[in-house]
Amino acid sequence: MSLTDAYDVLAEQHGCAGSERYRRILEFLMTPRQARLCAQLPMSLQDLVQREDLPIETVRADLDELFFKGVVFARDFYNRETYRFARNVMQLHDASESLWGLDSLYSNQQRQQLWQLWWDFVTNEWDPKRMPQLAQLPAPPVRIVPAYKAIKDIPGVLPHEDMSAMVDAAGLISVVSCSCRKRQEAVGNPCSRSHDMNCIQFNRAAQYTDARGHGKMLSKEEALKLIEEAEDHGLVHQWPNNDSLTTNTLCSCCDDCCIFLLPMREHGVPWTAFYAKSRFEAQNDLDICDGCQDCVERCQFDAITMEKVPGHKKLKAIVDAELCMGCGVCVLVCEPESLKMALVRPPEHIPHMAHAGAGHSHA
Repeated sequence: MSLTDAYDVLAEQHGCAGSERYRRILEFLMTPRQARLCAQLPMSLQDLVQREDLPIETVRADLDELFFKGVVFARDFYNRETYRFARNVMQLHDASESLWGLDSLYSNQQRQQLWQLWWDFVTNEWDPKRMPQLAQLPAPPVRIVPAYKAIKDIPGVLPHEDMSAMVDAAGLISVVSCSCRKRQEAVGNPCSRSHDMNCIQFNRAAQYTDARGHGKMLSKEEALKLIEEAEDHGLVHQWPNNDSLTTNTLCSCCDDCCIFLLPMREHGVPWTAFYAKSRFEAQNDLDICDGCQDCVERCQFDAITMEKVPGHKKLKAIVDAELCMGCGVCVLVCEPESLKMALVRPPEHIPHMAHAGAGHSHA
């Protein structure tokens, strides 16, 4: 295999054969020799040394560099002996752009360049390709989880929709920077809703954070506090569409930058093609509503409009039950407390994990 062919091999593995934009990302992330090593993975360090006839120190240094860059992954994150290349575009996107705490990898200018390369590929090539596919999914793989503070006092909340129970079930927790936000910020589109350290990692994904050093380890109390802060900023929780209490990544997202919400809106993909609604729905007491419109600005699913209601002088917030995804972030900004979350769907609305499709994870 020639050195230059290795980039083509890796791009083809990710379904991006012939993409000049994707090749530019791969060329930024690895040298030609490193690309050649990656193209032969999965393989143990020793087998790769023998095949390439290179000093073990050289091969180990290359693979370790790529591990910290988020390009290759090890079976054992701490004792790295067997490696594989990123499984797909999504995994390479998330890992290679999440760089908090890895200051020695790139200069600030290089970081900006990497994020801009990803923005160019995602916006101009990947989104137009994957959005029509997303619209045709047989069932939504991701479920909206309501804001914890909006439902915690409602009877009947299930453990797999209760953030406190989900956090409590995790053995290990970390937080990393949001790749989607960094990519948008690099082209002058900063997120208006939150800081960028809010992607919560659980269990093996948190172990990866610990070994790679690209985030911060959290106690359960710290994790729940961070989740509540994300809700206060209007971010929407996303979880695999099943009744599992555990997953790799809790994405708390918005349509400013989310790798799903943003292009779905831009390409006209229905929310319910990818997201299952929560079991809850926002309902408004029109007699209490003061018409402030804060909930309209907060809703990312266009489910709330201000309308003239007979018998009331002020416009009132009307919730469209068909459009409401049950995220609950509107409730948190309703000062007169006219908006409340109502439990409107049975437990069976959430598929049992054994019968559900594979859930989405950014990790």
